[in-house]
Amino acid sequence: MERWSERIHAVAQRALLRGALEPIATDAIERCEHGFPFVLRWVSTLARKPHPENEQGLKRRNPFLPPDPELTVGALGRRHLVVLNKYPVFSGHALIVTRDFEPQTAPLSADDFLAWYALLAEGGLGFYNGGEIAGASQPHRHLQWIPDGHLGKEQPDAFLPPGETGWAELPWAAWREPLPVPAEGTEWATSAHRAYRAALEAMGWPVDAPQLPPYDLLLRLDRLFFIPRRVERLAGVSVNALGYAGSLFAASPEKLRALAALDLVEGLCTLGWPRAELAGKS
Repeated sequence: MERWSERIHAVAQRALLRGALEPIATDAIERCEHGFPFVLRWVSTLARKPHPENEQGLKRRNPFLPPDPELTVGALGRRHLVVLNKYPVFSGHALIVTRDFEPQTAPLSADDFLAWYALLAEGGLGFYNGGEIAGASQPHRHLQWIPDGHLGKEQPDAFLPPGETGWAELPWAAWREPLPVPAEGTEWATSAHRAYRAALEAMGWPVDAPQLPPYDLLLRLDRLFFIPRRVERLAGVSVNALGYAGSLFAASPEKLRALAALDLVEGLCTLGWPRAELAGKS
């Protein structure tokens, strides 16, 4: 059977030819700060990407009901579809969206993790923005995945260091859970869901609440990182889960320069919690 990454690439090539994917222009600044390698990018498509604050109270169209057929890669189980990100910063960036509307702020299910496993089994990084404050631009549930090769060589282990369950040795609060590898999909999904619920419990959040406070999630096949959030923007730039993997994206050169002038490690702490503040309560 054709790999998901191959199917994603094929659909992306057709969508580019037909104009369904927005063209990308980026300018990057690389910085190493307190031992953390950051890449800051100006992404021209962000200026055109809809954001809730620009809607002026108008009802937004849900781009996932239905998704653009030119961007749809295929069905993933009974509940999910794999869809290309219309505004891709990285080639191969895919979304796993629910067929019916489910809120981005509701707790994830084991079935969500099982869908994620299909792509993560081929490598790459999964991420999730749990609510607008955590960087989500759409309220419809969408898990995200980027293939290997888009983060710098040092970024994964710097920002997602391996280790035991608990608050990771990072300046910002990030709950870490190792995951079993190798594992069959259902077994892995059950373990990942259990790890996710352990992170919610570490925050004192009800695991079955209809709506959760904002948080970001970073997911590799062998580890899960959960980052609670309090603030969306840094120097006017919306920061999503990839910010906690060292990648931040600005909508203009001016915002890029403003971002580059900050202490980014301190900034990530202010967007969430400093580690000491939450680890001391455990």
